[in-house]
Amino acid sequence: MSAITAPLRRTRPELDRPGQRYLRGVEEAVPRHTLAYAIVMILVFAAAVFGAVSLNALAAGASVEARDLEAHVTEAERVYAQLIADVAALEDPARVRAAALEIGMGPPGPVRHLSLERNLPADGAVPETRTPDAAADPLKPVLSVER
Repeated sequence: MSAITAPLRRTRPELDRPGQRYLRGVEEAVPRHTLAYAIVMILVFAAAVFGAVSLNALAAGASVEARDLEAHVTEAERVYAQLIADVAALEDPARVRAAALEIGMGPPGPVRHLSLERNLPADGAVPETRTPDAAADPLKPVLSVER
């Protein structure tokens, strides 16, 4: 017999079951989910890339729309300035006077004012008096008081 003893065969748990690992102090096996983890990470990465590309495309579309709107605003401001200039030209007093003379209007005559007394026959304060002129002009008693 030999004085050297044969080493005892020790089995490592990692070698017995390749898909499982053991935690220290825990007797139960914890399965590894490397394939599921890899699939989840690939899906997360794909979603992030798809989201970034989608946002970039939406930003490009919004940029084109903003450029079109700015062009419309610029054109509208130009038209507005032209219309303001046209109105200023049409409001010119010399042009208004020339247009009025062209259609046959003339300068106004002397100004006349009508002054009314407060107590008119229509108010009931002054008794109505019928005169021969009253039949000829029905508004005369209303507009003036005969004195």
